[in-house]
Amino acid sequence: MPRLQLLVATMNLTDIIGLCDKMHIASDVLIINQSDSVKYECVFYHGYKIECYTFAERGLSRSRNNALLRCTGEILCIADDDMVYTDTYREDIINEFQKHLEADALVFNVTALNDERSGKPIEKYARVGKRESREYGSVHIAIRKRALIGKNVYFNTLFGSGATYSCGEDTLFLKELIEKGLKLYKTPIRIASVDMSDSTWFKGYNEKYFRDKGALIEAAYPRSSYLLAILQSVRNSKKCLGSYKKAAKLFSYYTSGIADYRKIISGGNATEGENIRK
Repeated sequence: MPRLQLLVATMNLTDIIGLCDKMHIASDVLIINQSDSVKYECVFYHGYKIECYTFAERGLSRSRNNALLRCTGEILCIADDDMVYTDTYREDIINEFQKHLEADALVFNVTALNDERSGKPIEKYARVGKRESREYGSVHIAIRKRALIGKNVYFNTLFGSGATYSCGEDTLFLKELIEKGLKLYKTPIRIASVDMSDSTWFKGYNEKYFRDKGALIEAAYPRSSYLLAILQSVRNSKKCLGSYKKAAKLFSYYTSGIADYRKIISGGNATEGENIRK
């Protein structure tokens, strides 16, 4: 049977066993803990190997990348520390991969505890394309490690909680997975629930929110970023701010984010190791 390993991102962790209890862990786990020190710990929890790397750095995407660099499982499941897994998640994930040999990565149902942020549940097994992949966060994803080898797919460390741009790392990661040939499918199996009531990055539809979205548009679709900014400005002026009259203001926010991202990557200001889209 393939070995499943959860890749958990957390901060200031002091109780590894307590975290495992809270998340209902029933598999091997690799924890990346961001704090103010550097150390390695290894414990066993109900027979499962729990490794914890602590680094004195910040940024969710950096944690994700550190986990991908150090993982040893055959099937990798991306996780956050506020998730609670079902009693059968390990068997369910492994069985789905054994049943669907064509899948390099699978998107599973993860229930948000606050319904207003729950996405549409997956109802049947099907292939996922680039456009649909934008609907899913990375905590929905499990991947065969062998499919990642040699693909050089990592999270863009300019995006995500604790980074320059507060969101969008999942969108860029899944888009690149598909562009580099990995076959992504979705399945109706539910593996966990997640508490999304207290977002670490969403503070309302303010200027920074739309500037960050502009940077994301540029990173994902550089050839059509200004056209997409126009479309998003019109759409979101009504949806997010309640009036089409605010479209021009939103467009200025989007284009400011586009320009800022272009300046960073053209000026070489991105920090070492960041996975920048061409």
